Amino acid sequence: MSNKNNGKYKFTVRMEPETEKEMRKYLKESHEKSLNDFVVNAIEFYIGYLRQGKNLDFVSPILSSAIKAETRTMERKLSEMMFKIAVQLSMVNQLMIDEKEFYPEYLEELEKWCAEKVASVNGIIALEDTDKRGNTYNPYSIRE
Repeated sequence: MSNKNNGKYKFTVRMEPETEKEMRKYLKESHEKSLNDFVVNAIEFYIGYLRQGKNLDFVSPILSSAIKAETRTMERKLSEMMFKIAVQLSMVNQLMIDEKEFYPEYLEELEKWCAEKVASVNGIIALEDTDKRGNTYNPYSIRE
């Protein structure tokens, strides 16, 4: 007797025609080569579920993988955004340095004032809204 099927044997399964149609519908999406592979993997998945006592821990590797992928995407997007903000901040700093001489006391006070303002608007800053909100800093109070 030859071992052509790698120790596997034939097993007959009866199912509703709708079930077979759904299997064929999802065959390509499941990346399986045949209906046989689809059925074997589905059975293995279900057995794993039963071994876990229908516990949610069985699903956690799937959720963990999805969360990790989403986290990597968000990290990349946040890094890109932070880089763009750093470039804009560097530009603003250079413009200010080119236009005015600053004293250390002024910069210290300005930093405190700006931190309070950013916190008060939850980090949502729009240059256009500065005058509307009364966010005008008076530097003359320091150098008098």
